[in-house]
Amino acid sequence: MGEEDCMKKVVFFTDIAKLGESLDHFPIEGFSGKKIPFKLNMGEIANRYYPKADFIKLVIEELKKRNVEPFLYDTTVAYFSPRYLKVGYEVVAKMHGYGMLECKVVVDNSGVNVSVEGCDYEVGENLYNATHIFAFSHVKGHIATGMSGAIKNLGMGGVTKKTKIRMHHASNPIYQRDACTFCGKCSEQCPVDAIKVSKSRWELSEGKCVGCGVCVENCDSEALINKDKDLQYFLACAAKACIQDKNVIYVNDVNRISRSCDCDPFAGPLICPDIGFLVSDDIVAVDKASLDLVNVVRKDVFIETNKVDPVKQIKRGEMIGLGSPLYKLISI
Repeated sequence: MGEEDCMKKVVFFTDIAKLGESLDHFPIEGFSGKKIPFKLNMGEIANRYYPKADFIKLVIEELKKRNVEPFLYDTTVAYFSPRYLKVGYEVVAKMHGYGMLECKVVVDNSGVNVSVEGCDYEVGENLYNATHIFAFSHVKGHIATGMSGAIKNLGMGGVTKKTKIRMHHASNPIYQRDACTFCGKCSEQCPVDAIKVSKSRWELSEGKCVGCGVCVENCDSEALINKDKDLQYFLACAAKACIQDKNVIYVNDVNRISRSCDCDPFAGPLICPDIGFLVSDDIVAVDKASLDLVNVVRKDVFIETNKVDPVKQIKRGEMIGLGSPLYKLISI
Protein backbone atom coordinates (compact mmCIF):
# COMPACT_ATOMS: atom_id res chain seq x y z
CA MET A 1 0.00 0.00 0.00
CA GLY A 2 1.45 3.36 -1.06
CA GLU A 3 1.60 6.54 0.99
CA GLU A 4 -1.30 8.06 -0.96
CA ASP A 5 -3.52 5.13 0.09
CA CYS A 6 -2.79 5.98 3.73
CA MET A 7 -3.71 9.66 3.36
CA LYS A 8 -6.77 10.91 5.21
CA LYS A 9 -9.39 12.89 3.33
CA VAL A 10 -9.71 16.57 4.18
CA VAL A 11 -12.33 18.54 2.24
CA PHE A 12 -11.82 22.28 1.75
CA PHE A 13 -14.42 24.88 0.77
CA THR A 14 -15.07 28.57 1.30
CA ASP A 15 -18.86 28.73 0.94
CA ILE A 16 -20.75 27.24 3.89
CA ALA A 17 -23.49 26.24 1.45
CA LYS A 18 -21.12 23.42 0.41
CA LEU A 19 -21.10 21.88 3.89
CA GLY A 20 -23.60 19.23 2.85
CA GLU A 21 -21.48 18.23 -0.14
CA SER A 22 -18.41 18.04 2.08
CA LEU A 23 -20.13 15.74 4.56
CA ASP A 24 -20.97 13.30 1.76
CA HIS A 25 -17.26 12.43 1.62
CA PHE A 26 -17.51 10.87 5.10
CA PRO A 27 -19.73 8.26 6.82
CA ILE A 28 -22.34 10.81 7.94
CA GLU A 29 -25.12 8.28 7.38
CA GLY A 30 -24.01 6.54 10.57
CA PHE A 31 -25.05 9.64 12.53
CA SER A 32 -28.66 9.39 11.35
CA GLY A 33 -31.24 8.81 14.08
CA LYS A 34 -28.81 9.60 16.88
CA LYS A 35 -28.56 12.31 19.53
CA ILE A 36 -25.00 13.58 19.28
CA PRO A 37 -22.85 16.16 21.05
CA PHE A 38 -22.01 19.10 18.80
CA LYS A 39 -18.70 20.02 20.48
CA LEU A 40 -18.28 23.77 20.39
CA ASN A 41 -16.60 26.55 22.36
CA MET A 42 -19.47 29.00 22.84
CA GLY A 43 -17.13 31.88 23.63
CA GLU A 44 -16.07 34.00 26.56
CA ILE A 45 -17.86 37.22 27.46
CA ALA A 46 -16.46 40.14 25.38
CA ASN A 47 -14.76 37.81 22.90
CA ARG A 48 -15.55 38.93 19.34
CA TYR A 49 -14.43 35.97 17.28
CA TYR A 50 -16.15 32.79 18.55
CA PRO A 51 -18.56 31.05 16.10
CA LYS A 52 -21.80 33.03 16.17
CA ALA A 53 -25.15 31.38 16.83
CA ASP A 54 -26.74 32.41 13.54
CA PHE A 55 -23.89 30.72 11.67
CA ILE A 56 -24.01 27.58 13.83
CA LYS A 57 -27.73 27.41 13.07
CA LEU A 58 -26.85 26.75 9.40
CA VAL A 59 -24.67 23.79 10.40
CA ILE A 60 -27.32 22.40 12.72
CA GLU A 61 -29.94 22.64 9.97
CA GLU A 62 -27.71 20.62 7.64
CA LEU A 63 -27.37 17.90 10.28
CA LYS A 64 -31.10 17.84 10.94
CA LYS A 65 -31.74 17.33 7.21
CA ARG A 66 -29.87 14.06 7.70
CA ASN A 67 -32.02 13.01 10.68
CA VAL A 68 -29.26 13.86 13.16
CA GLU A 69 -30.30 15.35 16.53
CA PRO A 70 -27.37 17.45 17.82
CA PHE A 71 -27.06 19.16 21.19
CA LEU A 72 -24.53 21.95 21.69
CA TYR A 73 -21.88 20.70 24.08
CA ASP A 74 -18.97 22.01 26.14
CA THR A 75 -17.45 21.68 29.61
CA THR A 76 -16.89 24.24 32.35
CA VAL A 77 -13.59 26.12 32.31
CA ALA A 78 -10.79 26.02 34.88
CA TYR A 79 -10.13 29.77 35.16
CA PHE A 80 -12.13 32.55 36.85
CA SER A 81 -15.11 33.28 34.60
CA PRO A 82 -18.91 32.90 34.61
CA ARG A 83 -18.21 29.73 32.61
CA TYR A 84 -16.40 28.22 35.59
CA LEU A 85 -19.82 27.07 36.81
CA LYS A 86 -22.37 25.15 34.74
CA VAL A 87 -25.13 27.66 35.45
CA GLY A 88 -22.80 30.52 34.52
CA TYR A 89 -21.85 28.90 31.22
CA GLU A 90 -25.54 28.38 30.42
CA VAL A 91 -26.13 32.10 30.98
CA VAL A 92 -23.22 33.01 28.67
CA ALA A 93 -24.55 30.62 26.02
CA LYS A 94 -27.90 32.42 26.13
CA MET A 95 -26.18 35.80 25.97
CA HIS A 96 -24.39 34.65 22.82
CA GLY A 97 -27.66 33.59 21.18
CA TYR A 98 -27.36 29.82 21.45
CA GLY A 99 -30.48 29.60 23.59
CA MET A 100 -32.53 30.78 20.61
CA LEU A 101 -31.55 27.78 18.49
CA GLU A 102 -33.77 24.72 18.29
CA CYS A 103 -30.95 22.77 19.87
CA LYS A 104 -30.35 21.97 23.54
CA VAL A 105 -27.25 23.37 25.27
CA VAL A 106 -25.49 20.82 27.50
CA VAL A 107 -22.56 21.81 29.74
CA ASP A 108 -20.75 19.11 31.71
CA ASN A 109 -19.01 19.67 35.03
CA SER A 110 -18.38 15.99 35.86
CA GLY A 111 -17.03 13.09 33.90
CA VAL A 112 -15.65 9.58 33.63
CA ASN A 113 -11.98 8.58 33.78
CA VAL A 114 -10.45 7.20 30.59
CA SER A 115 -6.86 5.94 30.59
CA VAL A 116 -4.50 6.98 27.79
CA GLU A 117 -0.75 6.35 27.82
CA GLY A 118 -0.93 5.27 31.48
CA CYS A 119 -2.72 8.39 32.75
CA ASP A 120 -6.39 9.07 33.50
CA TYR A 121 -8.33 11.87 31.79
CA GLU A 122 -11.80 12.70 33.06
CA VAL A 123 -13.96 13.00 29.93
CA GLY A 124 -17.19 14.99 30.21
CA GLU A 125 -20.06 12.63 30.98
CA ASN A 126 -22.21 13.35 27.92
CA LEU A 127 -19.19 13.14 25.62
CA TYR A 128 -18.10 9.88 27.21
CA ASN A 129 -21.55 8.34 26.70
CA ALA A 130 -21.77 9.35 23.03
CA THR A 131 -21.02 6.95 20.19
CA HIS A 132 -20.92 9.75 17.59
CA ILE A 133 -19.53 13.31 17.92
CA PHE A 134 -19.62 16.34 15.64
CA ALA A 135 -16.70 18.64 16.51
CA PHE A 136 -16.86 22.23 15.27
CA SER A 137 -13.56 23.98 15.97
CA HIS A 138 -12.67 27.62 15.38
CA VAL A 139 -9.01 27.78 14.32
CA LYS A 140 -7.11 30.68 15.93
CA GLY A 141 -3.98 31.42 17.90
CA HIS A 142 -3.35 30.29 21.48
CA ILE A 143 -0.83 31.46 24.05
CA ALA A 144 0.05 27.92 25.20
CA THR A 145 -0.18 25.87 22.02
CA GLY A 146 0.50 28.35 19.23
CA MET A 147 -2.67 27.32 17.42
CA SER A 148 -6.02 26.12 18.67
CA GLY A 149 -8.00 23.76 16.47
CA ALA A 150 -9.74 20.40 16.79
CA ILE A 151 -7.10 18.85 19.08
CA LYS A 152 -7.40 21.78 21.48
CA ASN A 153 -11.21 21.85 21.19
CA LEU A 154 -11.48 18.28 22.44
CA GLY A 155 -8.21 17.89 24.36
CA MET A 156 -9.02 20.79 26.68
CA GLY A 157 -12.71 21.39 26.02
CA GLY A 158 -13.81 17.78 26.30
CA VAL A 159 -12.46 17.10 29.80
CA THR A 160 -13.47 18.34 33.23
CA LYS A 161 -11.84 21.25 35.03
CA LYS A 162 -10.08 18.82 37.38
CA THR A 163 -8.27 17.32 34.41
CA LYS A 164 -7.65 20.72 32.78
CA ILE A 165 -5.94 21.95 35.96
CA ARG A 166 -3.86 18.77 36.33
CA MET A 167 -2.69 19.01 32.71
CA HIS A 168 -1.54 22.61 33.18
CA HIS A 169 0.17 21.90 36.50
CA ALA A 170 2.03 18.92 35.01
CA SER A 171 3.44 21.30 32.38
CA ASN A 172 4.79 23.81 34.93
CA PRO A 173 8.46 24.81 34.50
CA ILE A 174 11.14 23.25 36.68
CA TYR A 175 14.21 25.46 37.05
CA GLN A 176 17.75 24.14 36.52
CA ARG A 177 19.94 26.85 38.08
CA ASP A 178 23.28 25.42 36.90
CA ALA A 179 22.19 25.75 33.25
CA CYS A 180 20.67 29.24 33.55
CA THR A 181 22.45 32.17 31.88
CA PHE A 182 19.97 34.72 33.30
CA CYS A 183 19.33 36.00 29.78
CA GLY A 184 15.74 36.90 30.68
CA LYS A 185 14.20 35.45 27.51
CA CYS A 186 11.77 33.31 29.51
CA SER A 187 10.54 36.40 31.34
CA GLU A 188 10.13 38.31 28.10
CA GLN A 189 8.08 35.56 26.50
CA CYS A 190 5.91 34.60 29.51
CA PRO A 191 2.34 35.59 28.52
CA VAL A 192 1.18 36.02 32.14
CA ASP A 193 4.23 37.84 33.56
CA ALA A 194 4.95 35.01 36.01
CA ILE A 195 8.77 35.05 35.72
CA LYS A 196 11.25 37.64 36.95
CA VAL A 197 14.95 37.46 36.07
CA SER A 198 17.81 39.60 37.37
CA LYS A 199 21.58 39.25 36.87
CA SER A 200 21.81 36.35 39.31
CA ARG A 201 18.24 35.47 40.30
CA TRP A 202 15.34 33.61 38.66
CA GLU A 203 11.90 33.79 40.28
CA LEU A 204 8.57 32.15 39.40
CA SER A 205 5.24 33.39 40.73
CA GLU A 206 3.40 30.09 41.09
CA GLY A 207 0.14 31.95 41.61
CA LYS A 208 0.43 33.53 38.16
CA CYS A 209 1.88 30.55 36.28
CA VAL A 210 -0.68 28.75 34.10
CA GLY A 211 1.58 25.89 32.99
CA CYS A 212 1.55 26.97 29.36
CA GLY A 213 5.17 25.94 28.79
CA VAL A 214 6.10 28.99 26.71
CA CYS A 215 9.13 29.61 28.93
CA VAL A 216 10.35 26.02 28.45
CA GLU A 217 9.80 26.31 24.71
CA ASN A 218 11.92 29.47 24.51
CA CYS A 219 14.78 28.65 26.90
CA ASP A 220 17.89 28.36 24.75
CA SER A 221 20.07 27.07 27.59
CA GLU A 222 17.66 24.27 28.63
CA ALA A 223 17.50 25.69 32.15
CA LEU A 224 13.76 25.04 32.19
CA ILE A 225 12.04 21.70 31.75
CA ASN A 226 8.38 20.69 32.12
CA LYS A 227 7.42 19.20 35.47
CA ASP A 228 6.15 16.10 33.67
CA LYS A 229 5.58 16.61 29.92
CA ASP A 230 4.59 19.50 27.69
CA LEU A 231 0.99 20.66 27.42
CA GLN A 232 0.78 19.59 23.78
CA TYR A 233 1.37 15.98 24.80
CA PHE A 234 -1.37 16.13 27.42
CA LEU A 235 -3.76 17.76 24.93
CA ALA A 236 -3.22 14.95 22.44
CA CYS A 237 -3.78 12.32 25.15
CA ALA A 238 -6.90 14.04 26.45
CA ALA A 239 -8.29 14.34 22.91
CA LYS A 240 -7.68 10.64 22.40
CA ALA A 241 -9.53 9.91 25.66
CA CYS A 242 -12.50 11.87 24.32
CA ILE A 243 -12.73 10.24 20.89
CA GLN A 244 -11.36 6.72 21.12
CA ASP A 245 -13.83 4.05 19.95
CA LYS A 246 -16.16 6.80 18.67
CA ASN A 247 -17.24 8.05 15.25
CA VAL A 248 -16.29 11.71 14.86
CA ILE A 249 -16.58 14.26 12.07
CA TYR A 250 -14.52 17.43 12.42
CA VAL A 251 -15.27 20.82 10.90
CA ASN A 252 -12.53 23.44 11.27
CA ASP A 253 -13.62 27.05 10.79
CA VAL A 254 -10.43 28.71 9.52
CA ASN A 255 -11.77 32.27 9.59
CA ARG A 256 -11.57 35.18 12.04
CA ILE A 257 -8.10 33.94 12.92
CA SER A 258 -7.31 35.89 16.07
CA ARG A 259 -4.13 36.13 18.13
CA SER A 260 -5.67 34.29 21.07
CA CYS A 261 -8.39 31.81 21.99
CA ASP A 262 -12.19 32.17 22.12
CA CYS A 263 -11.74 31.83 25.89
CA ASP A 264 -9.90 35.18 25.92
CA PRO A 265 -12.03 38.35 26.21
CA PHE A 266 -9.16 40.24 24.54
CA ALA A 267 -8.32 37.76 21.79
CA GLY A 268 -7.59 40.28 19.02
CA PRO A 269 -6.20 41.37 16.75
CA LEU A 270 -6.84 39.19 13.71
CA ILE A 271 -3.50 37.84 12.48
CA CYS A 272 -4.45 36.19 9.19
CA PRO A 273 -7.09 36.70 6.47
CA ASP A 274 -10.08 34.34 6.32
CA ILE A 275 -9.33 31.04 4.56
CA GLY A 276 -12.41 28.79 4.63
CA PHE A 277 -13.61 25.53 6.12
CA LEU A 278 -12.09 22.06 6.41
CA VAL A 279 -13.90 18.77 7.07
CA SER A 280 -12.37 15.40 7.95
CA ASP A 281 -12.87 12.32 10.08
CA ASP A 282 -9.26 12.50 11.30
CA ILE A 283 -8.47 15.02 14.04
CA VAL A 284 -4.73 15.25 13.33
CA ALA A 285 -5.19 15.54 9.56
CA VAL A 286 -7.75 18.35 9.84
CA ASP A 287 -5.49 20.38 12.16
CA LYS A 288 -2.41 19.75 9.99
CA ALA A 289 -4.31 20.88 6.88
CA SER A 290 -5.57 23.96 8.73
CA LEU A 291 -2.05 24.88 9.81
CA ASP A 292 -0.67 24.29 6.32
CA LEU A 293 -3.27 26.57 4.73
CA VAL A 294 -2.61 29.31 7.28
CA ASN A 295 1.12 29.03 6.58
CA VAL A 296 0.49 29.50 2.87
CA VAL A 297 -1.25 32.82 3.59
CA ARG A 298 0.82 34.00 6.59
CA LYS A 299 3.83 31.75 7.04
CA ASP A 300 4.69 30.94 10.67
CA VAL A 301 2.19 33.52 11.97
CA PHE A 302 1.24 31.37 14.98
CA ILE A 303 4.78 30.76 16.21
CA GLU A 304 5.76 34.38 15.57
CA THR A 305 2.71 35.64 17.47
CA ASN A 306 2.61 33.22 20.41
CA LYS A 307 6.22 31.92 20.51
CA VAL A 308 5.07 28.30 20.52
CA ASP A 309 5.39 25.91 17.57
CA PRO A 310 1.83 24.74 16.74
CA VAL A 311 3.08 21.64 14.95
CA LYS A 312 4.10 20.15 18.34
CA GLN A 313 0.53 19.15 19.17
CA ILE A 314 0.20 17.52 15.74
CA LYS A 315 3.43 15.55 16.26
CA ARG A 316 2.32 14.50 19.74
CA GLY A 317 -0.99 13.34 18.29
CA GLU A 318 0.75 11.26 15.63
CA MET A 319 3.10 9.82 18.27
CA ILE A 320 0.30 8.43 20.44
CA GLY A 321 -1.89 7.22 17.56
CA LEU A 322 -4.48 9.99 17.81
CA GLY A 323 -4.52 10.39 14.02
CA SER A 324 -2.40 10.94 10.95
CA PRO A 325 -0.81 14.15 9.61
CA LEU A 326 -0.85 12.66 6.09
CA TYR A 327 -3.83 13.95 4.14
CA LYS A 328 -5.26 14.49 0.70
CA LEU A 329 -6.89 17.90 0.28
CA ILE A 330 -10.10 17.84 -1.75
CA SER A 331 -11.31 21.29 -2.80
CA ILE A 332 -15.00 21.71 -3.64
